[in-house]
Amino acid sequence: MAKVYYEKDADISLLKGKTIGVIGYGNQGHAQAQNLRDSGLKVKIGELKGTVGWEKAKEAGFEVNENEKIAQEADILQVLIPDEYQAQMYKSDIAPYLKEGK
Repeated sequence: MAKVYYEKDADISLLKGKTIGVIGYGNQGHAQAQNLRDSGLKVKIGELKGTVGWEKAKEAGFEVNENEKIAQEADILQVLIPDEYQAQMYKSDIAPYLKEGK
């Protein structure tokens, strides 16, 4: 049987003071970004400039920037874009900015 985790099983204080970058503001990205923000965490959105996702994230009150900028600024990244785009975006927008512990 699968183990189910609840709020009491996590220590959100470990994420306080960190910037969480959510790459992609679609079906998964918008929900997870809002949950993180509602939990009191600092969230920034990475999106392609001029896309619907960019506009929706702005309208929701998030700081939005291009993926490579978020990759540089965030302590933790969530990559929530369609699978077929992840490899190329990772190579061009994330990998060049990774460093130890990030």
